Amino acid sequence: MEGSTGVVSPLQVTYGNPEYKFGCSMQMHDTIAAVNAALLCGADSVVINDSHARMINLDVSGFPKGVEIISGTPKVLGMVEGVSGCDAAFFIGYHAMAGTEKAVLDHTYHSRVVYDFKVNGMKFGETAFNALLCGMLGVPVSLVTGDMAVCLEAQSILGPGLETCMVKEGVGRIAAVALPASVTVTMISESVKRALGNAAEGRSPVFKMEGPYSAELTFHTAAQADAAALVPGSERISGRTLVFATEDVYEVHRWLSAAIETASAVPF
Repeated sequence: MEGSTGVVSPLQVTYGNPEYKFGCSMQMHDTIAAVNAALLCGADSVVINDSHARMINLDVSGFPKGVEIISGTPKVLGMVEGVSGCDAAFFIGYHAMAGTEKAVLDHTYHSRVVYDFKVNGMKFGETAFNALLCGMLGVPVSLVTGDMAVCLEAQSILGPGLETCMVKEGVGRIAAVALPASVTVTMISESVKRALGNAAEGRSPVFKMEGPYSAELTFHTAAQADAAALVPGSERISGRTLVFATEDVYEVHRWLSAAIETASAVPF
């Protein structure tokens, strides 16, 4: 939701605020633009995985035939549940990793918990890690939409074969120069067409990283690390940082999810 058209404020992406309705409507706007374009371009089917917060933001009544919607949480593959067997993955409404300058609502999975996340020494945000999960299943990431910061981040990791669609440009973390929905619907549609063309011709990037894997998770507070250190496999290397080693990238995802969930219960 954070990378959707017009969204700039935490109030618009957090359940319980009056502005949250706007965030949901813009997430729906960008998603349906991508879905309709994919179907028009000849996609046999589209799988949508609602991936923001509680993961129950998208109104299923607004989608056409040929669409499956995965709603709710938790899910084994989290934000990329359902991607196995797909010909291409689109990351719609994404945001940059925590600590990125001029990135709208930047964070990595949990804004009050995760300060930094690395895999094998490389800084990862949600774009990189979800692309890795897709890549290990042989699924290319063909399109990323969001603000300028996440588009640049995605291109730097996934390379020139990736199609990106910039729907706004961050002025700061909670301010942006945004484009109207009437404009971004066309932009997203055209990007989908190019992305599917790239996927069909084998140009879309399949992001892989050879194991073994060493995941390093730094929290905002030592108290959060205290709690997450109880998750099996965790090794504490400093006051706020844990590491986890494995041969299986999907075990990294399980550990990361469990560590963040455990740490989020600690008063901030």
